[in-house]
Amino acid sequence: MSVSVAQNNTLPAPKADDPARKGWWTIGLETANNASFYGRNTATHYPYVAQSLTYTHTSGLWLSAMSYQLFKTEDVFDETDVSAGYSFKIGERFDGTLSYTRFFFGPNTPLIQAVTENAVSATGQYDWVYLYSGLTVSYTFGGSSDLFTVLDNSRYIPLEPLWKGKKAVGLDPKISVIAGTQQFSETYTVVTQNKKDALDGILGNLPNGNGKGNGNGKNGSGSGNGSTTTTTENKRRFTVLNYTVSVPVVFSLGNFDFEPTYRYSYPVNKLEGDESQPQSFYSLNVSYTF
Repeated sequence: MSVSVAQNNTLPAPKADDPARKGWWTIGLETANNASFYGRNTATHYPYVAQSLTYTHTSGLWLSAMSYQLFKTEDVFDETDVSAGYSFKIGERFDGTLSYTRFFFGPNTPLIQAVTENAVSATGQYDWVYLYSGLTVSYTFGGSSDLFTVLDNSRYIPLEPLWKGKKAVGLDPKISVIAGTQQFSETYTVVTQNKKDALDGILGNLPNGNGKGNGNGKNGSGSGNGSTTTTTENKRRFTVLNYTVSVPVVFSLGNFDFEPTYRYSYPVNKLEGDESQPQSFYSLNVSYTF
């Protein structure tokens, strides 16, 4: 999966033909040729299918559950996400979402995000008329803790005017920059030297009264008892992790929404041992709202 429910804060809108409705349900089905997590992926491709169920109240509160099944594993469900959140509007152009997600993983899951258990996220989206920008900040914790940000810029392009069609269809191209913290090891070498040996080395090169050194200095390096200590420290840094370009085709038919998507992901600033590679992703999302 590209992102979990916690990071994909796109929720279905209420149907315009039923303004009195207090809430609505959405059933979703998604499939893709590979899984990834904030732009990181494994060397082995893991195609998957995912089912989701979301309830959204008109107040903006929502609950959602989503389960993923990888095609190449033995677990019935490799990952299940349970989320709760609140979506709101400020003015005509700003949308916001706050959410919490709990992750559950199968015992044999190969997914790289299995090292974390929880995520809290905040998203702000602003419509500039010619550009739609969104910024999501997520903190994952439990087992491993990291901070991620996702900056999106997109613009929906309606296509039905081209042939005067009556069904809503369009392109929603998006450019994303993903940044986050990295736990990494920095190995450095500290050369320590016994002060007494260093002093002896200096004195050893001084004349001893007959114009000759005593020969014990060994070129000022002391008695040779200095030591070299190598230390490894776990550190953390915040950096750009991934650049992504995606082109979804959005098509609505009654209560159904279809969204086939092509996405190209380019990971950067990889640590030693990171198997992530630039690659293309193909996915299809189908949802039904009632």
